[in-house]
Parts: sequence; C-alpha cells; structure tokens
Amino acid sequence: MRYNIKRYLAGTLLFLLLFTACKEEDMALGEGSVRLSVRVSDDVAVVTRSVDAGIYNSMQTRIYSSKGLVRYYDATTPIPETLNLASGQYHVFVLAGDSVPAAFNTPYYTGSTDFDVRSGEITTASVTCTVANTLATVAFDPGLNEVVTDCKVKIFTTNGELYFTEATADSVGYYLFNGKERDLAWSFEGKKTDGSSYTLSGVVEDVLPATKYAFSFSYNAESAATGGTFLDVKVNESTVDSTHNVVITQRPQIVGDKFDLTETLYYETNGGSQTAVWVNAATRLQRVWFSCDKLTALGFPTDSVDFLAADGSPATEFESRGISCKHTYQEEKDLSNAKITLSESFVKSLPSDEYTFTIKALDAAGKDNTATLSIIVSDAIVVTVDPERADIWACRATLRGNVVKETAEPLTFQYRRTGTKDWTSVAANRSGSALSAEVTGLTPGTTYEYQAVAGAQASVKTATFTTEAATPLPNSSFENWQTLSKVMVLYGPNEEMFWDSGNHGSATLNVNVTTPDETYKNSGKYSVKLKSQFVSFLGIGKFAAGNLFAGQYVGTDGTNGILDFGRPFTSRPAKLKGHIKYTPGSVDYSETNDLPKGSTDIGNIYIAVGDWDAPVRITTKDKKLFDKNDEKIIAYGEWEITSETQGADGGLLEFEIPLDYRSLNRIPSYIVLVASASKYGDYFTGSTGSTMWIDDLELIYE
Repeated sequence: MRYNIKRYLAGTLLFLLLFTACKEEDMALGEGSVRLSVRVSDDVAVVTRSVDAGIYNSMQTRIYSSKGLVRYYDATTPIPETLNLASGQYHVFVLAGDSVPAAFNTPYYTGSTDFDVRSGEITTASVTCTVANTLATVAFDPGLNEVVTDCKVKIFTTNGELYFTEATADSVGYYLFNGKERDLAWSFEGKKTDGSSYTLSGVVEDVLPATKYAFSFSYNAESAATGGTFLDVKVNESTVDSTHNVVITQRPQIVGDKFDLTETLYYETNGGSQTAVWVNAATRLQRVWFSCDKLTALGFPTDSVDFLAADGSPATEFESRGISCKHTYQEEKDLSNAKITLSESFVKSLPSDEYTFTIKALDAAGKDNTATLSIIVSDAIVVTVDPERADIWACRATLRGNVVKETAEPLTFQYRRTGTKDWTSVAANRSGSALSAEVTGLTPGTTYEYQAVAGAQASVKTATFTTEAATPLPNSSFENWQTLSKVMVLYGPNEEMFWDSGNHGSATLNVNVTTPDETYKNSGKYSVKLKSQFVSFLGIGKFAAGNLFAGQYVGTDGTNGILDFGRPFTSRPAKLKGHIKYTPGSVDYSETNDLPKGSTDIGNIYIAVGDWDAPVRITTKDKKLFDKNDEKIIAYGEWEITSETQGADGGLLEFEIPLDYRSLNRIPSYIVLVASASKYGDYFTGSTGSTMWIDDLELIYE
C-alpha cells in the first residue's frame, strides 16, 4: 500500500543576522564589521509546542568565504557582538538540534544564506532555519481493541525506526533522510482476540521535510466482512485525508513440505524424489505463479504458469508433465492453501544443472509473497557453497563447499577472475562434510568465481564474490594544506577534509601545533610535524600535544577540545605503514600520575576499524577518551614510542603497525587513526621538547 499526498510547513527556526560595516578608520583597510543578533521561534501548526531552550545550546554557526571556513561559533564559543571581516562575499550556515536518523521529540533545524560585507556600508541579512525533519504521529481508536490488542506501529526509514504504542500517543517522531530516499514506511502489528497475529504495512511516498504525517488506526465495524476484520488507516497532512480500508491479514506464506525452503536441495542424476511446496493464505488465493527459465527447454509450453488462472489449459499441460497444483479454499474460515508438487518422475528426469523455481502468490486482500525453490542435480561428489561476506577481504578469500557423498578422490577448489578462461586450483580442507580453502594474492575490487571439485569432477554450482577495495588514506603524504582564519588544516582548497588536528584550539592563542614541514620527509615537499607546546596568552594557557587524527575537531569547551574520531570506511587493512621521526623530551607539564614530571615523554600512534554508528565523540573536559577495549572495535593496532627513533642519517624511520582482528565476521563502518607527540596530551601532560614527523602513511592489505 502506498500513498502520495499533500504536505504543509510544520515548523521554522528563525535566525536574524545583521551585518554592519564599520568606519574605515576603525579597522584595517578593506575590512567591515558584522553584528549578528539571533531570534528563535517555532511555528509548528499541528504540533503546538515551544522551542526547547536546549536548541540554543546546540546551535552552530559557520561563516564561509571563497577560501573556506572563516568563522565557527557554538554554545562554547558564542558569536561576539561585533565581527571584523574583510570586504567581500560570504555564506552563513546555521544548524541546531540533534541530527539523528530517528528520535522522539527531537527536532533538527538548518538554514543558510549569502551576504556581502562592504566597507562603510550597512548590510542586513536573515537566515530562516526550517525543521529539517519529517514528523510523524500515531493515534489508535479505542474501538480497535474490540478486534486487535497489543497494537504497535513501527514507522521507519532505511536509517532509523521508532515504535509507537498507546503509551506514546503524545509523542512526535522526528526523522532525517539521507541522499535521495524520501519514503516513510510503516508497519502495524497486533493480536487478534483469538491470539493470532495481524500485520499490515505500507509506505508514504515522497515525504518532505518540515512536514508532519499523522497516522490513525481504527476499526470500521460497518465494513467488516464475514471471516475478516477491517482496519481504517488514515494518513493526515493538514486538511487532506487519505483513507484506505484494508483487510488485516498476513501475506501468503510459502514453505517447503518437510524441508527448509531457504536451503538448496541436492539430487543425484536420476536419483531425485517428489518435492512439494505449500502456499497458505489467510483469505482466498487469487493467483499462484510458478516459473523457471529452463522449463521450455525441458518440453513445457512456457516458462511460467498461473495455476489459478481462469484458463486452466497451461496448468493441465504442466500437470501432465509432472508439475501440479491442488488448491483448497475454506469459505467458512476464509482460508486458502495450495500445494505445488514436483513429481518424482519429473525430478528424476532433470538433467545435471542448477534450477531455480520461483513461486509467487497473491491473495484477495492484495497481499503477495515470493519465494524460490533451488535444486541442484548432479553426479558431482561435492557442491559449491556461496561465501559469507566476512570471508572476502581485499587480497584473500575463503572458498567454501560441501561433500555430498564419500569419495577417495582429491578434494580441491578451482577459481578464476570472472571473464577469464583459465582456472587456478587449490587444495581443500575438510571438516566433516564442509570444505574450505583460503586463497591469497587476489586483486582488490575484483570479481571472482569458483567451484568445488572432487577429482576431475566439478560442482554444477559456481559461486562468485567481489574482493574488498584497497581503500587508501586521503592526503596521506600531507602535501595539501591551507590556512583558514589562522588555523592550518590538512586539506587543500575544494578538497574534502579527512584529517584534522588540535590546531582549532591552539590557534585561538595564535599557535598551530600541527604544521607542514620540509626538514624531514620521505617524499614530496612536506611531512606533517607534530610539536607539543605550552600554549598561552596573557597568562592563560594549557599544554597542547602536537596531534593528528582522522576525523574532525568539533569545538572548544573552555581550554578543552571536543573531537569526533573516525571517518566512514568499509575495508579491512592488515597493517598501517609509514615513515616517522620522533624526538621525546623530558616531561615538564603533568596532570596525571601515569607520566610524572621529569620522565621521558611517550609518542603514540594507534589505528582501529570498527562498526560504530557514528564517529567516536571525544571530550577532554570530562576525560571521555578513546577506549581501545570498545566492543565496537573490530581490529586495533598501536605503537607507543618510548625513545628517539633511529632513522638512517637521523632521518625518518619506516614503521609498520599490524592490526589485530578481534572479529573475523564483522565489517567495519569507520576507521580511527590518531598520532600524538605526547600520548597523555588529553591529560595536558607531556614535554614541550617532544616533536614527531610523519610522512607517507599507507594501509597494507592482505
């Protein structure tokens, strides 16, 4: 069931920004000043709520010029009364709230505008930040309890879901969409008074942000038919109602007769047996289709038949050739079942091959379901099994198969790149009936095919897989830099940020602790230099470790940093390789007993891949730091550098950090990579004499 209905504006968050140019004698030549005032309002006609004060605390304002980000403000660094900006064109972007895929009563606002700053002139501009979410509510009519209890509705997108019950009647669900997806799906669950389960689902297509969709579920007694229960589903958008009456039934169920339909059946040539599949429905079956792309080659009049079609002649011909369907409908219970039978003579007549039979059913309620019956007919002693996703790496893979009858023949696998002619053979390892073999030296991002083999006889089934990409680290030679409002950042103009550092915090006191450097390098013009320093201004300051990390510096809380560690990543490297020079100093600042004053500083590099749902938030104020024992970590590697490195001629030393995989059946979603000239820099501890140079970081795949 799908809906396509009108929308209306659900809410706005209004920020007013006033831009005023100062007199030329009050500033450097060509500068103007900007005065920003902020007003927040929330006009959600169908929600009736006021803006939460927390919205102000989460507000972030970014101002960009043609050179990139020039100003950033949030709750910890509020917008000053007057800003001095060079004359020119700017873009302001404002956001507030939590940007989560789905949450109750959690709005997220965004807005932006362009403005010009001109010397000696007054410029005004406004940013209207609208609710970026799509809103949803659910209401249950009390009369629904007459036929269905324990009602629960899931409203969801591909990225998030929320469950609504009678206890959440006053809650509003807020959803954020990514990419081009604009569908809001829903499913209803409940128990009939006889204890049986009812389900119903649908999709509202092309939903819009700043729009509320009010779902209501009620029982329509007048429309109830004998043997069935009707549910009224309303999706209300302002003044437009879209109402659909549908029978509450499960979709048809398709199951194997005394076997699991999800498992492939293996038969020897001329050795098969009768095979049957059941189609069960909670109302009258209207259509039962059966198809296979090899049927005409086997002498059937067509590759597909509808066993319940009014014209029964194709079904009659199918039955004469060994494929039949018996349909029964119990009118008093409004129940149907159909049994599709492949006769023993038909199965035994199948030539050696792999067969996929598709069964599709449609009932009177418009619900359908599709399933497949897979049969492999072969005299082969072994059969190929599809690999698991986690079996496939960038340069290696585990091939799998099964022994179906005992043999003294040697057991092997043969594999090749898809589209090529020659096979490569490798011995198989056997455990019970299971076969496996690990193959190495594969090409990343490439599709291969393989077969299990006994002696000279290969399995009829051929499995395929595609190796992981050998994803590199961007700007890993650290050649591309730019300076944005005194902050040196590790990416060039028009490039996407991957690396970040603590420069955003230290630059507020006119110091960058992480910089490009030509003194020591392995290739190119620069390496990255991490220099630990005491950063101060007018007697106020803190020890700051030279650092580098994959992620983003989010903000500063007093003298403390807020960082997001990690970048999206789905490959699985074996080790980190690079070139380094490290000179530790004697600790002259310490706020932890783990490294007291006078001891030798420690450098640190660590790498992790894990299946986090979002970047790992680091807050040094409350010492919420990266935990190498986090259960989300799939693989981890670390190097603590306790002495000066000994590179050739005093230069860079090549190093490798292997990743220890804690799980071999999970795929990562993020990579974390951190380097610091002072390991305990998060505790403002280390030496102002510690310096680290890094160049040409590389992920090694096996």
